[in-house]
Amino acid sequence: MKITLSILMLALALACTSSKQSTQTNQAIAALPQDTAYRFTVSFISKGGGIDHKAKKQFGEFIAQFNSNNKVGIEPKLVSWGREGETDYCLKLTGLNAVQQIKFIAATKELLKASNNVRYNENCTCKKNGK
Repeated sequence: MKITLSILMLALALACTSSKQSTQTNQAIAALPQDTAYRFTVSFISKGGGIDHKAKKQFGEFIAQFNSNNKVGIEPKLVSWGREGETDYCLKLTGLNAVQQIKFIAATKELLKASNNVRYNENCTCKKNGK
């Protein structure tokens, strides 16, 4: 009985946390102009030696696999802005529910954590080409 009650309490606490995060995310995105609001951006940057091409390829493959596994259609807006291949992947993630968005973002960060030439932003705008 105590174990069941503990599991129920834990599930309730997690549900409240997820709901709060989802509300905060929706409010942050709503504060941005809708044509420039992106849920998540992944930037492949260079520190003088070019971008991490291997990580960029892995990320492209990850998006394709995530789409296939979850029957969704994530389509990033690609923005090239540097002389050494710097590129931003701007993702609205509108076809994903709040849980899927959190999973996608967490999995992306895990996949690319070893690269020193990748940066992330949530609830932000996307650079314009060349800027």
